[in-house]
Amino acid sequence: MLTDKDTGIKKFIFDRLDQITDETEDDPEYKKLGERPEELLKLAAAKLSPEDKELLKEYDDIWFLQICRRDELIYSAALMDGMMLGYWVAMVVKGMEKIRV
Repeated sequence: MLTDKDTGIKKFIFDRLDQITDETEDDPEYKKLGERPEELLKLAAAKLSPEDKELLKEYDDIWFLQICRRDELIYSAALMDGMMLGYWVAMVVKGMEKIRV
């Protein structure tokens, strides 16, 4: 899992994911889609015992880590795909013998 202590390409990916997260959280449609699940979670939590609330919190934390990891994998794959696409576009535009990697 990426952390803020990573360097190189991992740091770039972490920083970009952090930026995308900030932009996503400001998106009106994203906010609207999150309203009902948040409301349902609060309603369910209000009916639980303290022990059950703790289990629900643990579940939510672990699920969040899984979603973060999925985002890392998607972004990393998209970055690699974008670099390959850029390489192939450069080959088509400039010709293979003129490309310097």
